[in-house]
This record gives sequence, structure tokens and C-alpha cells, in this order.
Amino acid sequence: MTAVGKLLLGILADFKWINTLYLYVATLIIMGLALCAIPFAKSYVTLALLSGILGFLTGNWSIFPYVTTKTVGIEKLAHAYGILMFFAGLGNSLGPPIVGWFYDWTQTYDIAFYFSGFCVLLGGFILLLAALPSWDTCNKQLPKPAPTTFLYKVASNV
Repeated sequence: MTAVGKLLLGILADFKWINTLYLYVATLIIMGLALCAIPFAKSYVTLALLSGILGFLTGNWSIFPYVTTKTVGIEKLAHAYGILMFFAGLGNSLGPPIVGWFYDWTQTYDIAFYFSGFCVLLGGFILLLAALPSWDTCNKQLPKPAPTTFLYKVASNV
């Protein structure tokens, strides 16, 4: 499903009438909701369906560089992509011990799925807030003032 998600999300990102940033935010929000729904999956079919949805939505990595470029600009892409990869690695490194701690504490994985879903939802909503058009007013170029000309008078004609 990840391969299908990468292909279809990449195709959707090419359409001019689809805002790729909002497409990425939608994948994050739906992914967070699907993660939170996993504890409610009581049958194999429901769990398989949620796993397929999560697999499809992790295909959003195919539009991740484009969204990063659109968010920070091409000049800051290398730095922003490095910082994002750092935080992704941090999550991948710290996630399993935190989930293990949650399991040791509660003897169930439910809180771990709620926690991970909450983190993905939080990231999606923060990106949504950052992507709103009202924040774009800071990036608009102000009109440059007309150059000031000075007239100097000669004090004496010697």
C-alpha cells in the first residue's frame, strides 16, 4: 500500500487544482486518526483495513520534499530537510522505548497508539496553521520607497 500511496499521492500532487501542502496535511491528519483508531480494531479485517490505510498514507513521503520546498523556499531547503530528517530520526529512535514504557506501565498498547496518533495529529495541525494564507502576509514584499534626492546649495561662488 505504501508503493500505491507514493504513486497516487505523487500523481495527485501534479494536478494544478490540488494544493500539495493541504494534501500533505490531510494525509497527516487522516494518519493520526487511523493510528488512534487501531485500539478499537477488534477483528482481523478492521486491523487489516487500518493497516492498509496507514500504509497508503505513509506514501506521503513522495511529496515531502516538494512540501518542504514550498514551505521554506529553495534557498533554505537543505537546512530544513536536514532538520526534518533529524526529528524523524529522533522519533524513530525514541518511539520504541517510549512505547515499551507505555506497555510496561499499562500492560496494553492502546496508550502507545493514542500517543503516536496524537503526535501525528499535532504535527498535521501545526503545519496546517503554518500553511494558512493569513501567515503569508509576512512574506509579501513591501513597496520600496522612492529614492530620496538631496539638493545642495553652494555657500559661496568664489
